[in-house]
Amino acid sequence: MSLEEMKPALENALKAFNEYKGVVETIQTKTNTLEGKLDALDLAKFDKIEKAIGDAVELNQKTEARAKALEDNQKALEAALNRGPLGSVTDEKATRIKFKKAINAFARKDTGQSGKSQLYFDDFVKEEYPNDVELKALSVGTDPNGGYLVTPEMGGIISTKVYESSPMRALASVQQIGSLAYEYIIDNDEAGSGWAGETSSRPTTNTPTLGKITITAHELYANPKATQTVLDDASIDMEAWLAGKVAEKFARDEATAFVTGNGIAKPRGIMSYTSGTDITAEQVEQVNSGSASTFTYAGLVDLQNALKEPYQGNARFLIRRASNAFLLKLVDGEGRPIFNMSYDKNAGLEPTIMGKPVSFAADVAAVASNALAMAYGDFRAAYLIVDRIGLRVLRDPYTDKPYVSFYTTKRVGGAVINFEALKIQKISS
Repeated sequence: MSLEEMKPALENALKAFNEYKGVVETIQTKTNTLEGKLDALDLAKFDKIEKAIGDAVELNQKTEARAKALEDNQKALEAALNRGPLGSVTDEKATRIKFKKAINAFARKDTGQSGKSQLYFDDFVKEEYPNDVELKALSVGTDPNGGYLVTPEMGGIISTKVYESSPMRALASVQQIGSLAYEYIIDNDEAGSGWAGETSSRPTTNTPTLGKITITAHELYANPKATQTVLDDASIDMEAWLAGKVAEKFARDEATAFVTGNGIAKPRGIMSYTSGTDITAEQVEQVNSGSASTFTYAGLVDLQNALKEPYQGNARFLIRRASNAFLLKLVDGEGRPIFNMSYDKNAGLEPTIMGKPVSFAADVAAVASNALAMAYGDFRAAYLIVDRIGLRVLRDPYTDKPYVSFYTTKRVGGAVINFEALKIQKISS
């Protein structure tokens, strides 16, 4: 109730007080002169009057106290506002000391652990510092002003950044090996032959030759560290989380190497071979797109038809996802889209162009002049991945105390083994 709202009640109480005051004085006179002659009715009236006077006095005292408190708060607020920003070091220091004392006092107070009602910090400030405007302004927006006392609630799910990768491991052949390297024998020649008459001589024909490709299992490693305290006290299983993150990074790193790796201490990627049709020289044919800035329908036709028929049954296109836009923008002479790559993922249908499925690989180059922006072929026949050892983790809590190292390794290799089964689309110069 405000002071203005209390004024009518106060005036009525004072008026009653003055009226009863005269009555009391009269009764007191009678009491002094007629002591012992008061009947029960007079005594009851006297008690009623006395209670009314007491109530009026109590109300008056409460009203005066409330008015004084409002006046003090108003003065304190005006003083705080007139002070201006805390540019003064003295003012800021005094405020921080006051905040610190209030926080410490609250921390030491029984807040409801013994069957008492829970006490919140706002209620504590109102109770212990009723006239302190600065303390009443405590908020969780800044740490010194109460933010330290308000801890956020942790959700049960960690939002993880998504990285695009390449599906080479799913498309290529995979071989588990038990040694440093894998030697793949290539039958890339044919036997000589010829026609001969009944009595003609039969000269010796050419004997086919064999080739060999050696695929070395290279080491991929990671060595993250965490303190033992974090491992003990974190709200999640940090070891499992780190292992999962390393495994995901390994998968992306090897996928990149399968596409663009140079073969030096890493697998050799499909895009790293020289252009040509000589398979004995380990060359992969590159077909120009017909444009320096995009794919063309004619270029796609040339690319598809450069692949020999035995490989067409399992052939597919491999492009960067963003390059899909260049395919969808190809139109005929009437301005109508040539390709409709809509698909139903729930039905398991893949996007297709020219009757062949399309896979998206983030490691394939973007469309640009001279870029190797597309691959087409039977990837299972063309590329071989060799796995020597899967993920292996060495937990080391001794070398760099107080840190625990998780030295993680994987040995993997990869290379093209059939150069006829793969063709590359190169954006023209």
